[in-house]
Amino acid sequence: MHLTVDRSAGIPLYEQIAREIQRRIRNGSLPPGTRLPTVRDLARQLGVTRLTVHSAYGELQSGGWVEATVGRGTFVAPQIGAPGELEFGRELSARGLLGDMVRMAQVPGMRSLAMADAAPEFYPTREFGKALEEALGSGPAALGYTVAQGDPQLRTVLADLVAERGVSASPDEILITAGVTQGLALLARTLAQPGDVVLVEQPTYLGALNVFGNHGLRLIGVPLDSHGMIVDELEAHIVAYRPRFIYTIPAFQNPSGVCMSPERRRALLEIAGRYRVPVVEDDIYGLLAYEGPAPQALKHDDPGDLVIYVSSLSKTLLPGARLGYIVATPNLICHLAETKQAYDLCSPALLQRALAIFIQHGWLASHIRRIIPRYRERRDVLLDAMARSFPSNLRWTEPLGGFCSWVMLPPDISTTDLYLAAIERGVAFAPGDVFFANAPQRPHMRLSFSSQQPDVIREAVGILGELLGTHLVRRTLTRLPANDMLPLV
Repeated sequence: MHLTVDRSAGIPLYEQIAREIQRRIRNGSLPPGTRLPTVRDLARQLGVTRLTVHSAYGELQSGGWVEATVGRGTFVAPQIGAPGELEFGRELSARGLLGDMVRMAQVPGMRSLAMADAAPEFYPTREFGKALEEALGSGPAALGYTVAQGDPQLRTVLADLVAERGVSASPDEILITAGVTQGLALLARTLAQPGDVVLVEQPTYLGALNVFGNHGLRLIGVPLDSHGMIVDELEAHIVAYRPRFIYTIPAFQNPSGVCMSPERRRALLEIAGRYRVPVVEDDIYGLLAYEGPAPQALKHDDPGDLVIYVSSLSKTLLPGARLGYIVATPNLICHLAETKQAYDLCSPALLQRALAIFIQHGWLASHIRRIIPRYRERRDVLLDAMARSFPSNLRWTEPLGGFCSWVMLPPDISTTDLYLAAIERGVAFAPGDVFFANAPQRPHMRLSFSSQQPDVIREAVGILGELLGTHLVRRTLTRLPANDMLPLV
């Protein structure tokens, strides 16, 4: 097996080795059972240290690509979990697709554009490891329980962080949660009762649909277009349904990638204020802007303290840390902390202290500066690949931040058929139907570019283009209007 590495590429050598071996496993040139060179032999061939090859093999083993046996060597793993042998798509709902996406991410060879997730190769493991070490040495407070509201040091640091998004908050107005998911669950439990109505964007984050649905809330969708929520329809929904709160993702919305326009932000706040309806703002992608600064948080322009701000560092840092936060009035934070205490007592004190130290050292800021151009590159590769490979009459969003592009499909395409056909070819995407609270008017799919390398994105989009061509050749297409207002529903 002959490999090469490029020392000028700016990519760690062990990552280059692991990527090339993954590529060869995917294309069949390294079939299951193939024995890889020994660490010593490959290190000698490439002129790298044994530690570099060890790290590459370790990365491959943790991803399920290879198996290592002491005394025998390292072998390409049997593809027992090959895409065609797994059962996906049995339940195309918010809950079912969430399960599919997590499982597909673990399948060797699966080119998944389904999950809007941070790229593992970008995790700041070295710096976060140092922060953990420092937290371990900071005394017993970091190793025991902490208050349900969260580590005071982390809340102080987060107050400074959210100020960069235009949110003014004291540490007493912040609650630490187990990611945005727990934040939304706490708010659903505190602000509403089963059977109550919540207004959501149509489409919206399927995790929110899953959480709110599990709490027995009735979800009513407010349509979305390229300028965000269509607030002209909001007042009629409020009058008709008396919602307990409105859920919105104003910056780099998931799944569409669009940003709410300044005019609609003002209108949303005016209408919510007139009817005294709380607004839950999910700002998880707010730090991931690729073309200049992101628009400030909706809460920045909130005169009446109606906006409840929810965010997390899962997309920008480490999803496995499961740390998010809510910014709200002290009274609501107190009620939310009581509910959280009943759920899990508190979030892990050690991880909270480590995150505070990580941010204080400036490592978060430098990490974001480092990943923005890399995610921008992946976005550009996705957009270019779709322009080259997709039928010319398809339309999609071109996000200025976040992880997703939203593709509008012809009305007579079955996303279920396309989804299953793509999985058979080793490609995954997120079918659009599951992002809607109410039945969509036409099919869509969400493509997420964040967690795949550029060459994998190109391969996956090329295969999707072939499948779309096959599905469309037997159909008469309805040509979409070419204008600057891309309808999303």
